[in-house]
Amino acid sequence: MPPDALYLGLDLGTTSAKICAFTKEGTLIDERSGDYPLRHPSPGAAVQDARTILDVAESLLTDLVASLTRPVAGLGISCPMHGVLLLDARGEPTGPIVTWADVRPQQVMGDFSPLLRSRLLKRTGTPVHPMSPLVKLRWMTLHQPELLKGGVYLADLKSFLVDQWTTNGPVLDEQLASATGMLDLDTRTWDEEALRLAGGDEPLELKLPRVVPGDTRLQWRPDVGKRLGVTDIPLIIGGSDGCLANLGSGITEPGRVSLTIGTSGAVRVTHRGRPAATDHQLFNYLLYDDLRVLGGASNNGGKVLEWTYELLRGHFADIGEMVEAAAKAEDCDLSFEPFLFGERAPIWDALATASLRGLRGHHTATDIARAVLLGVTDNIVEILRQVEEASCPAEVIYASGGFTRADAWVKLLAERSGRRVEVAGTPQASAYGAALMVRRALSKQVESEWWE
Repeated sequence: MPPDALYLGLDLGTTSAKICAFTKEGTLIDERSGDYPLRHPSPGAAVQDARTILDVAESLLTDLVASLTRPVAGLGISCPMHGVLLLDARGEPTGPIVTWADVRPQQVMGDFSPLLRSRLLKRTGTPVHPMSPLVKLRWMTLHQPELLKGGVYLADLKSFLVDQWTTNGPVLDEQLASATGMLDLDTRTWDEEALRLAGGDEPLELKLPRVVPGDTRLQWRPDVGKRLGVTDIPLIIGGSDGCLANLGSGITEPGRVSLTIGTSGAVRVTHRGRPAATDHQLFNYLLYDDLRVLGGASNNGGKVLEWTYELLRGHFADIGEMVEAAAKAEDCDLSFEPFLFGERAPIWDALATASLRGLRGHHTATDIARAVLLGVTDNIVEILRQVEEASCPAEVIYASGGFTRADAWVKLLAERSGRRVEVAGTPQASAYGAALMVRRALSKQVESEWWE
């Protein structure tokens, strides 16, 4: 591989896509981004159109590759966790992607006893929650069977994209598979009890994607490779946005914590094997080999600040000005519980609601913004405390995501957590993690060829 070759990472997030070109040393050379909607057609619903996201991804990929003047070593893919998408016999979507943010499956949560939840979490590493594809599928089977009509294959955004772009068929990487709540982490095969629960206590009548390691190389469809101008670029399946953010941020040692706040928020550490016993419902996803990513994710990150700005836009020029003013303001006697969109960690209640307490006539728009910002920040800190209890105290927090653009917010997080906070050196950690999976795949390929 030429020493000046670039490594590409395609990060398909909740509401936007980014494709980045990195040097072998991790320097970001170029990037492209594009948005797509997260739709809420009914109360509790949070869905997306797979074709729309695919079109955005292809446009960004084509544009970036055409602009590069240096050779490309390969492309890795990062996608969000917990999505459910059904495909028909031709591989076409039968409906929208039901995303992690969809809380309608709360309807079946009573079917899971505390003992059953604990048993499933121990084996699969995924908390039993409406975010989980396990719970989504049970809800569809028992209460919304029309959503399953015509479905032959169980997929998500990643396996759909892979099926559209490659000759490999419906394939899913281990990182995303371990976030379905239906994969046994020890055997890395689909869990029979979880599948029966997903099928309404009957065998799940959907074909499942084949699970492969994140450094698996895929084969472009000839027509797709030609159309996108990527025929000669190795394509690596990659992983999930959360796990790859840890990898991209260099979070591989005890005491190092990754904190990302974008639309949502997440606190993650990397460890080997199972975590220490804990009463907290933390996720424990596969990364690669014996490495796993332990942590908790919040529904209520930057999206709460965006909602607040829409209410207060007459008082601030933009959301950045509001956040900076709130972060620098003095505390007041207002408090805010930030559960506008239900919650995963730390309370695991999809029906939780937000509340603003202590509001009186003397409070200003900045006071309200301050209370909201503290509510979001302290919620993240509570997740951090749970992660520390399950692993070890944080020596340093590596921060990434849109919130790092506000220096005052980063400083506030350090004050509220009592921990050293550094902005991650890689501005697009998930995309860089995907690019690192390319390096890993190509190095393994070289080793294999050498031994042969």
